Amino acid sequence: MKKSHIFSLFSAFLVCILFPPCLKTPVIEANSNRRTPIVIAVEKAWPAVANISTERLITQRQVDPFFGSRSELFDQFFNDFFGQNQKQMVERPLGSGVIIDEDGYIVTNEHVVSRASKVKVRLSDGKDFEATIISSDPISDLAVLKINSPTPLPYVKMGTSKDLMIGETVVALGNPFGLENSVTTGVLSAKNRTMTFNSQYGDIKYDGLIQTDALINPGNSGGPLINIDGELIGINAAIVNQAQGIGFAIPVDKVRQTLVKLFNFRELNKIWFGAQVEEQADVSKGIMVSSVEPESPAYKAQIKAGDYITKIDLKEIRDILDFEKYILEKNAGDKLYITINRGGRELKVEVKLEKAPLASVEKLALEKLGLFVQDLTPQLAKQLNLWWVKSGVLISGVQKNSP
Repeated sequence: MKKSHIFSLFSAFLVCILFPPCLKTPVIEANSNRRTPIVIAVEKAWPAVANISTERLITQRQVDPFFGSRSELFDQFFNDFFGQNQKQMVERPLGSGVIIDEDGYIVTNEHVVSRASKVKVRLSDGKDFEATIISSDPISDLAVLKINSPTPLPYVKMGTSKDLMIGETVVALGNPFGLENSVTTGVLSAKNRTMTFNSQYGDIKYDGLIQTDALINPGNSGGPLINIDGELIGINAAIVNQAQGIGFAIPVDKVRQTLVKLFNFRELNKIWFGAQVEEQADVSKGIMVSSVEPESPAYKAQIKAGDYITKIDLKEIRDILDFEKYILEKNAGDKLYITINRGGRELKVEVKLEKAPLASVEKLALEKLGLFVQDLTPQLAKQLNLWWVKSGVLISGVQKNSP
């Protein structure tokens, strides 16, 4: 009996050696002094941080060892007669990003994915995804990516830039120098900084930046800057060369404004809904319809100015970003079942999306460039002594304060 008892204990010991899970991993208690507000904030945000790797094909001119650097005319002569004097290489830049909703939309810096032929994303749980670039804006240095997952993804709640406090604790998350899953902490050093940074598009001036002493190193670009509540307050954007403890982030309110433009379903998917909408201070009310285009899908569904859109299908609509993101997933011909509030009454309407009509050259020139243009007719060309011009567009004016 004694031998049997000893054998049983020995067997149990062997099982624990061979199968380590039976040796319980120490669990930090929720009220432990080690679980600081920073730890809790990081735990909230960390699952939504994306490590981004890209492939970028670049063309590099080879310098002839005998002739050295030459003029463009000389190069063109040799290229025409002896073949291209160029070499193609693949760069693999690294950066960071943050998931902003459960459908897999990721915000990052434009320069992280600029000219990328392939974009891969790895999350903190080790899962890898191929990402698609949805839209980007080099002027704001922001881009939107999309990854597809069979299950809802973790995301970071957006905070606001309106109540930022100088000296409050901030945390930068990302992928500095390719070192995945890195955390740096600091304080919010200043608000509304104006800086000019050099980019591939030339010098670009940024207004309203957040300054922090949380280390933002190469590879952190595009990652989230969060507050002590784990809310997104900025997108890490830049560091000052040869300066210690100075980093900058694009404030979240400016990010939100830019995202509305980057999610513009009319431009991206050529979809026509036909109503202009405005956000409300109380997001529980939904978004207000400010105007409806004649003969548009919204007009045909009898949506009126002053209506509040609260739901599309089963999706709750709290702001314009929700509205743009949801419709971006749709195509012309798809039907939307919209819940609206009209004077306190809840109504449900059906909107069938249509293909967006082509905008006129005049309208596009005014909206995008601030230029008043008109067709250059033969008669007008003759009046302006432009006898060699057969057809074209004439700039007749420039809108004040336009690009």
